[in-house]
Amino acid sequence: MKSKDNSKRTIIQWIAFVIVMLTMVIRLVLFLSGLARDIEYSTINAITWTGFAIGITVLLVSYLFPKET
Repeated sequence: MKSKDNSKRTIIQWIAFVIVMLTMVIRLVLFLSGLARDIEYSTINAITWTGFAIGITVLLVSYLFPKET
């Protein structure tokens, strides 16, 4: 069975996906643990939008690398 080679582009796209997912997991953990009560709602929104922005930026940077087939 031939192993699939991961290009730099694919690896960077996975990193962007993980950043966005970790942002949502952190938000969920904060709400479920009750720590979100002690944090301003605007701070929680800032964490979420910052994670999304970083993830999208990393995703866009991944398109600078050519797709290897």
